Amino acid sequence: MASHRHSGPSSYRVGTMAEKFDCHYCRDPLQGKKYVQKDGHHCCLKCFDKFCANTCVECRKPIGADSKEVHYKNRYWHDTCFRCAKCLRSLANETFVAKDNKILCNKCTTREDSPKCKGCFKPIVAGDQNVEYKGTVWHKDCFTCSNCKQVIGTGSFFPKGEDFYCVTCHEAKFAKHCVKCNKGLVKAPVWWPMKDNPGTTTASTAKNAP
Repeated sequence: MASHRHSGPSSYRVGTMAEKFDCHYCRDPLQGKKYVQKDGHHCCLKCFDKFCANTCVECRKPIGADSKEVHYKNRYWHDTCFRCAKCLRSLANETFVAKDNKILCNKCTTREDSPKCKGCFKPIVAGDQNVEYKGTVWHKDCFTCSNCKQVIGTGSFFPKGEDFYCVTCHEAKFAKHCVKCNKGLVKAPVWWPMKDNPGTTTASTAKNAP
């Protein structure tokens, strides 16, 4: 998926007729009037809109000779209609990304492609402080104890099915202790910084870093 710049207008020329030419379609005289030259023919603005103008894929109206036109892969827009499908920001003079038949600005593309936080469901943005466990990612402050709701962050925790518990809550609810040393028999996952994803810390029960 790459960023693109829009193409310019189709090949036609607009001017004021100085000679005695008639409109190719309606045969009205063009001398002294504004006209369009396209594919070797001269026509009035009205006939250009009716017979020659491309249709804007956004508003479904003809793109007149006086309008600025944007085209990309055989689709055409008025420059004012060429907007990001998400935030509606004008992209007439901006780079854009075409994705799933939609036109998106670079900012919205980043948001759409970003993984979502399991806690708040908002995008995980590069540079945020995040935590990851078994392929699921949270903002650091969204990784909370299922019981007391306190932020676990990168503190010790114990997974239990779909839930996660801080040490205190796990001890109170589930922990089994060794009768000899009275220590918990279940070990908490260990946090490791992710080398290929700075800002994200992953938890694992493995002895070596991922």
